[in-house]
Amino acid sequence: MALSNVHKLNVTDKEFLDFLYSSSSIISEASELESQFKKLFHAKEPGSLQKWIERAIKSDSSLKTFAKGILLDYEAVNQAVISSISNGQVEGQVNKLKTIKREIYGRAGFDLLKTMVLAN
Repeated sequence: MALSNVHKLNVTDKEFLDFLYSSSSIISEASELESQFKKLFHAKEPGSLQKWIERAIKSDSSLKTFAKGILLDYEAVNQAVISSISNGQVEGQVNKLKTIKREIYGRAGFDLLKTMVLAN
């Protein structure tokens, strides 16, 4: 089971999930592909993304379209998979700035925005 919090499900939900997986090979395969995709980012193995894409494209799941989309910007996605460098901190700061900007929208200019950012 690919769900990250599957151990938190109650018995009825676990049974239903097992039923879905046993009833539909497409759902089961999609779940497995999702789990493998998630693991790519932890393993950081060169070539693993290409193998995952090949498997996903051969599948009957809707992840086939997702895999084809990755091919459009393969190098960027592959770098995200194999690189230990993350832009998460930068993205967090940008999100913080945008949130503050939305709060003061239309009320003031750059000076208030600067003051609000420095105060947080």
